[in-house]
This record gives sequence, C-alpha cells and structure tokens, in this order.
Amino acid sequence: MAILLRNLLLQAVEIYSYIMLIWVIGSWFPQFTITKFYRTIDKIVFPYTRIFRGLIPPVGGFDFSVILAFVVLQYVVPRVIVIISSFFVVPGV
Repeated sequence: MAILLRNLLLQAVEIYSYIMLIWVIGSWFPQFTITKFYRTIDKIVFPYTRIFRGLIPPVGGFDFSVILAFVVLQYVVPRVIVIISSFFVVPGV
C-alpha cells in the first residue's frame, strides 16, 4: 500500500511539473494568459511559485524563482516522498 501511495505521489509531482511548464511557457504569450484555461493553471501553480518569489529577486524583468521552484519539485520533493514512504514499507512483504 505504501509503495502504491508513493508511486501515486511521484506521478502527481510529475503531472504538476508539466502543468508548471505550460504555465511558464504560456506566460510568454499575452493572448494565452487571458484564457480561462491559463487562469485555471495560474490558480494551481502560482501559490506554489509564490513561496520562492522572495528568495530570488527578478533580474531584468525575468523571474528566476520559478527555476528554483522546478528544482525543488523535481529533485527535493520526490526524495522526500521516497524517504517518508520507506518508513511505511514492511521488509519481506
């Protein structure tokens, strides 16, 4: 059960990463940012990326804090999920 939950969480992180990628690329196109689809993605992604906004200030109008958000989501979160799930796996079962 713990392995199934771990795999489900890891897949959710991967899906969220793709949603973030759509959000970032979509932000480059002003006509896309006014669509309902983009606003929905913005409601999902912006609260997470806002955590990193104060850590890396914008440089030349570019917000590099999203890169930090991606790094954390791709490398830190999966490892935390694996470590936590390892406490719930019973060896030999």
